[in-house]
Amino acid sequence: MKSAPRLAEPKGLAELLRGVDILSGLDERGLAALLPLVRIRHVDAGQIIVGRSDPGREVYFVLSGAVRVTTFAENGREVAFRDLHAGASFGEIAAIDGEPRSADVLALCDTLLGVLSAADFWALLRREPAVNEAVLLKLARLVRALSQRIHDFASPVPARICAELLRLARARETEDGLLRIAPVPRHADLAAKLVTHREAVSRVISELVRRGVLAKRRGELIVQDPRALAAYAANSERLID
Repeated sequence: MKSAPRLAEPKGLAELLRGVDILSGLDERGLAALLPLVRIRHVDAGQIIVGRSDPGREVYFVLSGAVRVTTFAENGREVAFRDLHAGASFGEIAAIDGEPRSADVLALCDTLLGVLSAADFWALLRREPAVNEAVLLKLARLVRALSQRIHDFASPVPARICAELLRLARARETEDGLLRIAPVPRHADLAAKLVTHREAVSRVISELVRRGVLAKRRGELIVQDPRALAAYAANSERLID
């Protein structure tokens, strides 16, 4: 697997930082002030970046590659929260409240990270209103997403799977109006995210294909009947009789 690119000069780092969600509002002056404070870290695929309950307080910027925010139950089962790609950031909660990490974060592939200390992050929030606003909006979206997950987990497993498939499809809606899921997620990854088993995901997707709600094409799933999928997601109909 190809390693993450190494930065030879600060100019390259500036361009990558400019693409990070919470830093996009920085002007040239603000970006120039931030540059010398960011440390570069290269992480290999599969490596744990931070562990749940770790005392670290740094904030991380995903400059290239991808990471997964997850945690592990006592029985060893992985519960995946979300995948973050280039332009995302994580670690803000521990930096803000000074408490241990709330989740594990591992690299899905070779990944390049920018690392900012908690003290420098706080200073950034105080001097840059645009960053402060971006962090507040991000935390608000996170609370809403977690509230939705709590609501979803009150539903039967088939309904949870349908809800996640619908979310993935709507995120990739194309100009022709088709709802596509591409690439097709691994069933084990969906199971980890929804706190169920891979077999349950496979069974539900097969049943949706049989009923004509989904269609399999090379490298993607097509939602042929969005209304039916939404109904199953809302648990208004029983998918598994």
